[in-house]
Order: sequence, then structure tokens, then C-alpha cells
Amino acid sequence: MYRVILFSFVAAIGILHLGACVVGETEQSNAPIETQTGTIIDSDSSKEKALGLIFGMPQIDDRLDVNAGDMEDWRYIIVPEAGQMSISINIDTPGTIQGGWSIYDYNERTLITESFNPNQSFYQLKSVPVEKGIYYFKTYAVSGKSIYTIGTQYTANPTQPVIAEIEEPEVEEPVASPRRPRKTTRTPAKTESRPTPPPKAGAKTVKGFISIITPQTDGSAKITIRNAGTKFGVNTGDVGYIENGGLKIETTDCRATSCIAIIPERANPKALKENSNVIFTIK
Repeated sequence: MYRVILFSFVAAIGILHLGACVVGETEQSNAPIETQTGTIIDSDSSKEKALGLIFGMPQIDDRLDVNAGDMEDWRYIIVPEAGQMSISINIDTPGTIQGGWSIYDYNERTLITESFNPNQSFYQLKSVPVEKGIYYFKTYAVSGKSIYTIGTQYTANPTQPVIAEIEEPEVEEPVASPRRPRKTTRTPAKTESRPTPPPKAGAKTVKGFISIITPQTDGSAKITIRNAGTKFGVNTGDVGYIENGGLKIETTDCRATSCIAIIPERANPKALKENSNVIFTIK
């Protein structure tokens, strides 16, 4: 009789726990449950079963235990708009577990992956630019066990002012005078060298900035330019220039608030710096 009551109680807990995954609640402890038949229930063991990790909520305690069958924990993070995201993880006993953690973006690309160090308990991904979408955070273990704590923060990008295009008024050509004009000698104006071409009449300028520089195996570098996507009028194939540097940059892929560009090795991509401004002149 006692075994029947115990089995019913464990089953009820498992159903409530799996239901929490649907509404995205953040459980304070998510240990695997072993049923009476020996089956392991681990509700966040895959991306499809990921639980929610909500911005601004208190940090969450969870655990990994290889011997108990709990080898992966998944969390999904909903980013409402483009902004900056930070994630932290603290391992209670780093010397008793081997594994690591990874973060994936909305296109399932790996943003970062890092292995646990037995002499390090705290890890942080700080102020990474993110677009609107669903991101995934995974912790995993290949041996051992430990309790850990995770938390996340988010800051939206400031609202960008709308840049209005100003059309220059048409200037009528002066009527030639019938009188003979006087001969005058004018001193030609000195031309100042500029690092970037001046904007043309009726054009607008958009100032983005380099947020990520990723070296490539062929010596080139892929850069991500924020605040310079289609929302601001910058499209794939548009050309910009590094402010005060003059390096020409041609975009290869533009989204709503960001663009990608490839800097060839001959252009010395190692001289690029993050947060450098990129100026685009839009017709």
C-alpha cells in the first residue's frame, strides 16, 4: 500500500514539473526523478524540453549529475528587441564535475562555448549584442556532479532618432549680364584631405559601430556592424568607411539593425578595433 501511494505522489510531481516547462516557469531546483520502474525523468534534457530563463528574475539553482542520468540542462531566453544580454553561471563545487556551457542564437549558431575549469567557479557572458528572437543556454556534464546557479540580464538599445532627408532648394542660373565682366584673380581654396568622402546632396549619413571582429583562417576578418541595418537604410552591398581611418567596408549581409562585412587580409584587418564607428552615406 505504501509503495502505491509513493508511486502516485512521484508521478504527480513529474506531471506538475513537466507542465511548468510549457508556461516557462523557472524552477529553483530541477533534479532528475527516478520512477518506481527505474525510468529517469529529466524535463530539461534537450532543446525541445528547455525551461524558461527570464530576464530580471532571481537567479536559478539547478544541478548536473551524470550518475543520476542528468547530463544536460537547457534553458530558452526570449529577447523582445535588439539590445545587450548578459548571462552568468556559478558552479558550487567546480572540482567535482567535468563539462561546460554553451549559448546558441535564434539561428542555432553557437555564440560561445566554454569548458568548466576545476579551479574556476564563476563564468560570465557580459553585454553581448543580441537581436530579437529566442536564444538557448545549455549546461552539460561528462562526469561528476555539482549544483550551479544561473541568471540573466537584458538592456534594450536606445531608440534611434529618425534621420530626415533634406532636399536642397533648386538654385536658378544667373542671367548673363550684357556688360563686359571685370577680370578678377581668385586664389584657389585649399582642399583639405578627408578620411571619408563627404555626403552628396540629398543624402543622409548613418553611423554604425563594430561590435564583433571574428578572424578567419585565410587571414581576413568578419565584422558585425550594429545600428546600421535595413531599419536605418543600410542594405547589402552598401559601402561605408571607418571614421577617422578611411578603410572602405562593403556589407555582405544586412538585417534590421546590423550588417556583416568581410575585411580581406590585404586591408590589414588586425588594425580594426571594436566600437570603431563606420559611416555610411545613403542616397
